[in-house]
Amino acid sequence: MKKDELKYNDEDDRSIFEDILDFVKVFAITALVFLLFVNFIAHPVNVKGRSMYPTLQDGEFGFTSIASTYIGSIERGDVVVIKMMDEESGKETHWVKRVIGMPGETISCVDDEVYINGNKLDESEYIDEEYRQEMVNEFGFFNRVMKDYVNNQGITVVEACDFDSVTLNEDEYFLMGDNRPYSKDSRDVTVGPIQKSQIFGKGVLVLFPLTEIGIN
Repeated sequence: MKKDELKYNDEDDRSIFEDILDFVKVFAITALVFLLFVNFIAHPVNVKGRSMYPTLQDGEFGFTSIASTYIGSIERGDVVVIKMMDEESGKETHWVKRVIGMPGETISCVDDEVYINGNKLDESEYIDEEYRQEMVNEFGFFNRVMKDYVNNQGITVVEACDFDSVTLNEDEYFLMGDNRPYSKDSRDVTVGPIQKSQIFGKGVLVLFPLTEIGIN
């Protein structure tokens, strides 16, 4: 051992510099593993707003699976995280929605009910019927959207209407939130269908709060 080498004490064969170097190595490896994890395997998700209530609630934190979008298929009913551009900041943001329409399908709304290729869609597996009825009692609708138009008297009127029918291209999906009256999604003409390349993650594993731990 060289005399100019710093040691903790006479019995310690390791120098301070060696310990610092080891720490840097561990830190670098840990950082690399974390970056690989959040960019290729899973990514943290912080739920904001109530567009997916009661499935997902405002303030919940968890992870979405990035790998599933590469090694698996996207199916109707899947909860997905999509990349969207924030109109105000111009920065990319993430939305959590549910897949309703698949590529090539025609999605329509008739009398506040969702139809796929002319067949009424059964959403009982993921839409809470009791909550749906609460929204209908409060707003008078669940799947409709608010539209404004000029009536015969030249007055602008805002009214709940069935959303416009949409036929999807082969790389497009129609997404909606579970809490339809509070969700901005593919029903809105400013959003429209979502391209496959915009789907960032599939599913959400909620980790916080602890009482809501689970996969959605």
